Amino acid sequence: MAVAIIAMISAGITVAVVKIGNNQKISLTRTNAEALRAAVKTWWQLNNDSNTCPTVSMLIADGAIDKGKSTKADAWGQPWAIKCDETDATVISTGPDKLPDTEDDIRVPPA
Repeated sequence: MAVAIIAMISAGITVAVVKIGNNQKISLTRTNAEALRAAVKTWWQLNNDSNTCPTVSMLIADGAIDKGKSTKADAWGQPWAIKCDETDATVISTGPDKLPDTEDDIRVPPA
């Protein structure tokens, strides 16, 4: 009986810890996406070229973002998507499910 109670408590704690870890990854990804979006806008100004939508590789090569940080991928190890229009950029992570165009995608700015 005591073993069953300990197992139930352990399962509850595990679920809570996983949920907290996932929330931290979402927050980190959103923060990194905001920084990446700012880097795109800076890159446009420095290169006097708002017609080009830079890739993460271009931003690293040109020094707009630090290659030493985890900027190549989101918190789940998936590559960023950067979409640009004439005046703005959107940075997209596929989110926890790692699938594009689903509910858990993280978009900066939000759609």
